[in-house]
Amino acid sequence: MKLGYLVAAALSALTIGAPALAQSDFPSRPLRILVGFGPGGASDIAARVIAQKMGEELGQQVIVENRTGASTSIAGQAVAQSAPDGYTLFMAGNANAVNAVTGPKPPFDILTAFTPIGAAVTSPSLLVATPSSGIKKLKDIIDEAKANPGKVTYASAGVAATSHLVGMLFANAQGINLTHIPYKGSSEAMTDVLGGRVAIMFAPISTAIPLVKEGKLVAIAVTSEARDKQLPETPTLNELGIRGIDLDIWQGFVVPAGTPADRTARLSKAMQTALKNADLRTLLENRGMQVVADSSPEAFTAHMKSDIAKLTPVLAEKESEKK
Repeated sequence: MKLGYLVAAALSALTIGAPALAQSDFPSRPLRILVGFGPGGASDIAARVIAQKMGEELGQQVIVENRTGASTSIAGQAVAQSAPDGYTLFMAGNANAVNAVTGPKPPFDILTAFTPIGAAVTSPSLLVATPSSGIKKLKDIIDEAKANPGKVTYASAGVAATSHLVGMLFANAQGINLTHIPYKGSSEAMTDVLGGRVAIMFAPISTAIPLVKEGKLVAIAVTSEARDKQLPETPTLNELGIRGIDLDIWQGFVVPAGTPADRTARLSKAMQTALKNADLRTLLENRGMQVVADSSPEAFTAHMKSDIAKLTPVLAEKESEKK
């Protein structure tokens, strides 16, 4: 009930906007966006509010379908195998960059099976600690980990989840040994952090901020380039001298490879226009998401390639540890 209300409220907040553009030959019927996550989550909400504004620009309804499973690969495969006519889009994200370099391999290549429309939103991670750990700042983590290798534990939403990979990048950058405690999802991981059974976590910022404000967690640092508006006193890792830990949760749109260039251009323009809507931007920011500054197809491709290149050595190290 609460999730349904949240989505409905998100959509109603965007009813005021520019009138729909005059309809051209494309699109002449409704479009679909396939999302690999379930209803009510951050990705689903982002897809729906962006879809509504894109529909206004395109003069057609844009329908969001949730098709979960295989770390979004089921939704991705369905789009990759659909007609390259611009009517079916896939909400791609950092999960696809992870899938590209770790097993089992997805049934498609994220860089060649699709044509990018553009990046849409990104959400940083917030490094948090349980109050009972005694950790109040980043130096406390580093000092303890150096003095007692492996003693500091960090939770994640699962092996190869963003919360795991950011922890690995951080540990590697500092030359410290942290003990990874994987869970089946973010909520389970957060439960044990709140209970004091795990010391720290690079948590999704949208989940962590309310708990920080309630005093249940200590905010240590944020992985974004700039400080978060809701936590202006919390420094970024960059400010603390730790760079390269910018593996944020990001989402964007792609269509099947071979889609005509004029149609991808029209979709990209509609998406970029939608992302400039002030109500949309405020709504997403209030949920811990930031609209991507450069949402061009070229920038989206570059971002995916950058994440894959960054993750390859980290995941290779993880695989070697299993042997």
